[in-house]
This record gives sequence, structure tokens and C-alpha cells, in this order.
Amino acid sequence: MPRRITDKVLERKDQIVDLIRSHGELTTSALMRMTGMSHSQIFYVLKMLEKEGLVKEVRRGKIAYWRLNVEQESDVEG
Repeated sequence: MPRRITDKVLERKDQIVDLIRSHGELTTSALMRMTGMSHSQIFYVLKMLEKEGLVKEVRRGKIAYWRLNVEQESDVEG
């Protein structure tokens, strides 16, 4: 993945946020299946979204689920 934000990265960010919003929470594997992206592509975008405060990782045992950051989501909608 590129180190600078490209249109493709922005599209992927929007796509992932929309999927998480519509499903509540998703695993990295589920996002891979739904988007057709590789693990590294998904993980890159998720970590970027996490750094921006838009999503957060919730661990249940060995499985990581991704959900929208509730505080950040209410700021966006309000």
C-alpha cells in the first residue's frame, strides 16, 4: 500500500466504514470476503481508520472485531 493517501485508499476507507456501519461489527476476515481485498490492504485501512478515531478493535479471544467508534460516530452525525 502507498504511504500517501490516494483516491483508491479513500474509496477503501469509505467502503469499510459503510460495511461496518451496516453490520455493526465485522472481523478482518469478513471484510476481506466482502471487499475482495487482501488481508494487508484491509489491515492497512483499518489501522488508518483506528488512528483517525473512526473505528476501534474489540478482541474476543483470538478474534478481533472492528466496530465504529461510538463517540466519533455521534460527532459525525451531529
